[in-house]
Amino acid sequence: MKVLMMILLAGWLSACATSSSLDDQADEILSPDEQFEQGESARAKGDFSEALANYLPLTEREDDWAIRGKLAIARLSLDSGRSEPALKAYELILKEAPTLVEAQEGRGLALLARGDWENARRQLQIAYRNDPLRWRTLNGLGIADDMIGSYQSAARWYGLALEAGGDRPMVINNAGYSLIMAGQYREAEQLLQRAVARYPREQRMSHNLAIAQARQGHYERAVATWQRSQDRAVALSNAGYVALLNDDRARARTLFEQANDASTSHRPIIAANLASVAEER
Repeated sequence: MKVLMMILLAGWLSACATSSSLDDQADEILSPDEQFEQGESARAKGDFSEALANYLPLTEREDDWAIRGKLAIARLSLDSGRSEPALKAYELILKEAPTLVEAQEGRGLALLARGDWENARRQLQIAYRNDPLRWRTLNGLGIADDMIGSYQSAARWYGLALEAGGDRPMVINNAGYSLIMAGQYREAEQLLQRAVARYPREQRMSHNLAIAQARQGHYERAVATWQRSQDRAVALSNAGYVALLNDDRARARTLFEQANDASTSHRPIIAANLASVAEER
């Protein structure tokens, strides 16, 4: 337990010192369930130091709440972008409870976060065999397959993830981007267009929809989509970049020129873009 604490608390203690957390709660008497729920509420709000302070007392118990507290802290590390501490934490938990599916899944997702696609894939397949209905496992397997170019397999995993976890925007967005990487731009546009109508505040989804549109040469449509969350100059520049990917240099130049005319703050960058597609006189 002390090793786990040393790994997980690195980088957290100074944050906790500014929170109401441990010192304040020392005077409170909370049930384990209340302690955990307070941690979950803080995590959902993005207050990771407060969440940590609520999970920590659970790890000192002698019952099942101890492992739940450890899992929660490992997940907290992963959610906050600390993939290496999360990986070490999950590995320590698996030494204590080697068949715990949540820890198997967590280790796979931590490996995924560090870019270790093959090992992540193998670890997530272990979790999948033990519980085939965990949507995060299925989504992770889709990402891992995308990263190694197995787009058909990735599409299958995303489909299973949507069945297991409902129409979660994260999974739909990943499925759409997977179709873009596979060159299935029309299919990606159709999927993401429906999803954006349902989740209009999901900017990453809208961004990928615009990419799918621009990859088909529908630059005006893509610019209109980008303009929902960006100014016109940036939207036009994005379309210009995709035109370059499409090897449509003449259209890229036109889009960059339009971006330059529309811009008041991005002109140095746009000028560099224009120079990159300047035609020889």
